[in-house]
Amino acid sequence: MKKYTNKILIITAIVLVLGLVIGYTIDFQTGYRSGRIKYEKIEKDSTQVLHFNGLDEIEAYADSVETSQGASQQDESSTEN
Repeated sequence: MKKYTNKILIITAIVLVLGLVIGYTIDFQTGYRSGRIKYEKIEKDSTQVLHFNGLDEIEAYADSVETSQGASQQDESSTEN
């Protein structure tokens, strides 16, 4: 029995990894086809460099990002229900 233990563990790990990959692939495909996942092309020139002159500007920017993300998450949850 000892000589088969490593083979059994390796085969089990391979089966689990294949199952996860297949599962995530199916989930992605069904999500993409249903419109839950959308493809958005990113322009190469769309990257931004942020410049801050002080800690107050960084905190103000962080607050604005948090409030905009919080509102979008609430909107998504209300549309799903």
